[in-house]
Amino acid sequence: MKKELREVSIFFILVIFLSYFVFWGPIALFKVPTVNLLEDEMGPIWAVILFIIGGFIPSIVGLILTGVYEGKKGVRQLFKRSLRIDNGIKWIFSIILIGIYFTVSLILIYTLIGGKFEYNQFLIQLPGIIPLIILGPLSEEFGWRGFAVKRLLKSTNANFTSLIIGVIWAMWHLPLFYMVGSFQYSYNLPFIAFLISITGSSFVYTYLFIRTKYSLLSAIFLHWIYTYVIQVVSSSVVRSELFNWLELVPGLLIGLVFAFILYKDKDKFQAIDL
Repeated sequence: MKKELREVSIFFILVIFLSYFVFWGPIALFKVPTVNLLEDEMGPIWAVILFIIGGFIPSIVGLILTGVYEGKKGVRQLFKRSLRIDNGIKWIFSIILIGIYFTVSLILIYTLIGGKFEYNQFLIQLPGIIPLIILGPLSEEFGWRGFAVKRLLKSTNANFTSLIIGVIWAMWHLPLFYMVGSFQYSYNLPFIAFLISITGSSFVYTYLFIRTKYSLLSAIFLHWIYTYVIQVVSSSVVRSELFNWLELVPGLLIGLVFAFILYKDKDKFQAIDL
């Protein structure tokens, strides 16, 4: 096995193991409540702590393994890549457009099935946008994109990299679908729809990561925008089983588009050296 594949396999195994058997899995298995934002309730403090730490596992494992395999220099470089983005204005604008695409698509889907979207939620949810950069972007991206993507790109093509990351990324979330109080549990979200959507979006992350010269900031910013969009949408709709399934459509469609781009221009997306 190539060095990069061995390293990324260890990363995946550790992240899934810690999620399923140490932090999230036991809470989900025994139905211990954590933080229920819908009903403004909180479970035992120990469960809340496990829940929060579990959300940081991808970044924690990614940073630790970066230190193990690349030393302090590698960790410093990883942090530097989280603070820079080449051609910043161009790519920031592109990421905002992607966020607009998801927003408009979800509003259109909800409207077509007879729903009435509450547009005032864009302002109501705005104060929460700062904490959202921690819950998702910073807690995950040092692992998924910062550690795993660059190693997979040295071993396989950009499309297969995106597929593998997307599936593992979705599988890492699986305990949340059985955890009392979680977003996924409270809204009764279907895991298969989530799997398809998150895997589709993985192709977008890979494209941006490479085109921004491996800027981790691009992934953090996109994750941040997307998390805000989902929070606004979830606060603005009355969820139904139909909408929960149709929610996969924007992620699937944009994933297919970017998969085609990555394939068509595959010579531009070969192995990288960071």
